[in-house]
Amino acid sequence: MARNDNHRNCHSEPKAKNLLDVNVQTSRAFAGAQDDTAERFLRYETVSARTKILLLVLCLFGLCASPSALWAQAKKPAVKLIYGVLTAANGPIWLADDLGLFDKHGLDVRVVHARGATPVQATVSGAVEFGHYAGAQAVVANLNGSDLTFVAAQTNYAVLSVWTKKDAPIKSISDLAGKTIALGAPASASHTTMRLALRKVGITDKDVKFMHHGSQPEQFVSLDKGLVDAAVSSAPRPGYNELVNLAAQKIPLLQGAIVVRRAYLQSQRPIVMNLVKAFVEAMNVIKQKPEIAIASLMKHLKVRQDFAKEAYQSFAPVWEEVPYVRAESVQTILDLQPKEAVKDITPEKYIDNSLVRELETSGFIKNLQRK
Repeated sequence: MARNDNHRNCHSEPKAKNLLDVNVQTSRAFAGAQDDTAERFLRYETVSARTKILLLVLCLFGLCASPSALWAQAKKPAVKLIYGVLTAANGPIWLADDLGLFDKHGLDVRVVHARGATPVQATVSGAVEFGHYAGAQAVVANLNGSDLTFVAAQTNYAVLSVWTKKDAPIKSISDLAGKTIALGAPASASHTTMRLALRKVGITDKDVKFMHHGSQPEQFVSLDKGLVDAAVSSAPRPGYNELVNLAAQKIPLLQGAIVVRRAYLQSQRPIVMNLVKAFVEAMNVIKQKPEIAIASLMKHLKVRQDFAKEAYQSFAPVWEEVPYVRAESVQTILDLQPKEAVKDITPEKYIDNSLVRELETSGFIKNLQRK
């Protein structure tokens, strides 16, 4: 059964032993959800319970050599999937875990959350098998010698807005010159998108100060305290002024993707394929059954239904049912890097769409869309 390690109280954790022990949290079962939507969530069909019953019946009728042998055959590969900032961008992996889709597709997945650069570092080092985070973080890691590759896109467009206080004198992006802006981790989606927006009006990185934060709520704490002049968020922020909605500009940007080391993909392709299957199925549930997706966002973001609904509506138009990684969404990232560092690099070097292509040509995705 897939395990979700979101939201564990850090004070109850044992002393950190490795990279993943930092900021790893555990979520509770979705049975604690408060509305009938959440109850429907639990009734989504999974495979594990039926598998166990089948094994028991076979053994009762003498059709298996021993219970231990059958359980050994049924044992699923155990892998870890790490993500960073707590935003609705993680909706597909949260939903895949909540609905038992990883388990359905033959994997025992531990979903873990960590802040800052930890998700990328953990993927690069092999401490985890899979990552789900902004494309720019993986590109920067690769420019420093890593071998990360994108196998499925969550979205190929920027889904972020820039916010200021209601009474702030800042009326346009151009007014941010000389100001301090709250962002996520270096090379995060918020950092990359903000750099793009500033560049469009002729403002360089040297013209502003970036203050990096571990979460979007922390950005707005800094904004409220006057430590920064603007903050970047993918979720609606009542009580603040939306300076610009970057999602409306349809800026190509790999804001989120499933990331894996190329060496792992080559040696464990069936495992990667099964994880991508679960991811694709979750994406299709998100598009077809908004109430289930919103219930999942309520659980993981710990927000009211109205807030989760608005967050869902921000991402719904750009979540990919057929999650190809588009070359232009990676090219945008390359264009922000030092020219000398990327002069011989094309987006295709970091993309492997073969798994999604196989799922599309086999009819797997079309069958999901018919449900």
